[in-house]
Amino acid sequence: MHLDRRGDDVERIDPVLESLVFDNPMDLEFGPDGALYVLEYGDGYFAENPDAQLSRFDYIGVHGNRSPVPVVSAEPTAGTEPLTVTFSSEGTADPEGDRLKYRWDFEGDGVFDSSRRNPTFTYTEPGAYRATLTVTDKGGWGRGRHASADVDVVVGNERPQVTLVQPTEDLSFTFGDTVTYEVEVTDDQPVDCNRVTVTYVLGHDTHGHPQTTATGCTGSITTTVPGGHDPETDDLHAVFVAEYTDPGEEGVPELTGSAEVVIEPAQ
Repeated sequence: MHLDRRGDDVERIDPVLESLVFDNPMDLEFGPDGALYVLEYGDGYFAENPDAQLSRFDYIGVHGNRSPVPVVSAEPTAGTEPLTVTFSSEGTADPEGDRLKYRWDFEGDGVFDSSRRNPTFTYTEPGAYRATLTVTDKGGWGRGRHASADVDVVVGNERPQVTLVQPTEDLSFTFGDTVTYEVEVTDDQPVDCNRVTVTYVLGHDTHGHPQTTATGCTGSITTTVPGGHDPETDDLHAVFVAEYTDPGEEGVPELTGSAEVVIEPAQ
């Protein structure tokens, strides 16, 4: 950033690392290993942002071989046993276009179970599993590189389904109003409304600032605006995030379901 002679105003901001793709970066720092580490907020306002991450960027030089980029998904990721899961490597690619070798470890035991791109696997025992896909390129001059991606699978528990009945996206409100909420939860275990939380988040552009959290299937929250934010000039909106975490069972972890509603203030 270039300031004027007095150091009061920014005259120009030079673009940095235009060739790299970031997902709402929050902070970055070079590590002692020479790699660039970037903390990314991801997309969304609160709760479990699946694309929030700490990214590492390595410099490999003009003629270096870049690591392949694995992408993994699974459906379903939770359910009662026996649970048959379909895994996918769709989106996996190599920067140089090298042919890739696929190796799957479904149970997290270090044993490779499949070399197919999109395999299926049936889990028969309850528990929490981390399925990992490792892809290796051929590289050049014997310099093949590999990278891994994983997905968690819970067997023996269904993920709760959460619905925000109120408020709805068409609600007319202004900041400072008290908004009534209602949450519905369905689960394979008895639902306890004391485990329901609703958080009001001040949405600011594409990120959010959590403000207030209430407990229960019904209630109300006042839409406050913290200092440093102006509803007249800033791009602000109200985000309500409902979450429910079931108690799980012995040997099977608890699971969380969530729902989100974004409401624009009246003009």
